[in-house]
Amino acid sequence: MRLLLALGCTLLAAFVPATLSAQTIDSGSIFRIFLKDGAALPSYGDYAVVGDRLVFALAIGQDTSQVQVMSLPASSVDLDRTARYARSVRAAHYARTRGEADYAAITDEVTRALDQLTRVEDPAKRLAMAEEAKRRLLRWSSENYSYRAADIRELVRLFDEVIAELRVAAGESTFSLEFSTGPRVPDLEPLWPAPADRESLDLALAAARAADMPEERLGILRAALGAIPGDANAETRAALNREIDAELVADTAYARLSASLLARAERSMQRGDVRGVSAVEADLAAQDDALGQRRRGFVASLAARLRAMVEGTALFRLALDHYALVRGPRLQYERRVRPVLAALDGAAPVLARIRDMNGASYQRLEDTEKTLSRLRMTLDAIVPPDGLAAVHATLASALRMAEQACATRREAVVTTSLAAAREASSAASGAILLSTQARGDLVTLLYPPRPDAVR
Repeated sequence: MRLLLALGCTLLAAFVPATLSAQTIDSGSIFRIFLKDGAALPSYGDYAVVGDRLVFALAIGQDTSQVQVMSLPASSVDLDRTARYARSVRAAHYARTRGEADYAAITDEVTRALDQLTRVEDPAKRLAMAEEAKRRLLRWSSENYSYRAADIRELVRLFDEVIAELRVAAGESTFSLEFSTGPRVPDLEPLWPAPADRESLDLALAAARAADMPEERLGILRAALGAIPGDANAETRAALNREIDAELVADTAYARLSASLLARAERSMQRGDVRGVSAVEADLAAQDDALGQRRRGFVASLAARLRAMVEGTALFRLALDHYALVRGPRLQYERRVRPVLAALDGAAPVLARIRDMNGASYQRLEDTEKTLSRLRMTLDAIVPPDGLAAVHATLASALRMAEQACATRREAVVTTSLAAAREASSAASGAILLSTQARGDLVTLLYPPRPDAVR
């Protein structure tokens, strides 16, 4: 009971508001984004990590009159320190707004629990109630930025003494004395004051230099220029105007550079000139140096595109060399199958009439079938060269289906079977389709490959 009274008195004293001046900052909305190069960019509101980038609203000007949304590669940001600072801002905001009210509520709740504890006769139940009150206190502290941590720690110490005596009263003969040190105070960053005008402009310039997207860099510079009050800071205004002009000039220069290099690379690729495309890729770095390396993201994207063109040209060169190797056998094959293609052309009117179920004379069907059968045997004796096996198989299928169409149509004429006529129509449609496909594929393979066909 003595310990319970001491704990109750401590809870009453806990209602006295804590001094919060050490945590107070000018604006609870100003976070900081710490770059690995040491700059601490002011962020109006919290940030977000999206994929491999960190997105935030850069605050420009002492009164945050200008805000520019920007993103940075997460690899350029000290994420641990930035997260700690964000927690500090949230903790300070909580302390200024809801901290005391919430603390009063939790201590009042614990006080009521202790009051009930003195009226409970069952020692085991009293022990369980005390342990639950302690857990509730610690949970509240961890969920609320360890607010009033020193007071919570003192309460927890008294709870531990109460619980130890209640365990004895409950008849627990063996138990470990597990005393808690109270809530762990999080590792927070000291809060910075909101940047003054000059510092804010310097940080805007640092943000512009760190930005890897040209449109964001230009937006930051223009926002910084708009944040300069009146005719003050003429030197800074002139510096910002120079940076803006330089960015606009860089936009034009890099656009021209990209168009020129890609045109050169495309011409070399059309010739299968791997060395020529590689020279363009190497020239990019020199040209970028000459322009002051002002578009790193743009140059990285262009370099990746040129590297892909080098790979594509190398593949195209292989295709050209392969074509030179197989051109002779392919032309020889085309000469041997030319009669087959011509016969299919001659049979096209008959096949069209069969397809349309418009008929052809019985004699003409028979003559066409004999011709196709003879040519099929001729085609079977031809061995296609490498690369033309699929064309050969398609052509053979076209001949077989054409022959089947003629035979089935003759059967339909003899038996006046509409089902046979439909079957013949389907075979004729297939023969026409396969014949056209075989011819098109063969023509394509007889000509040199194109760069776009091998990319």
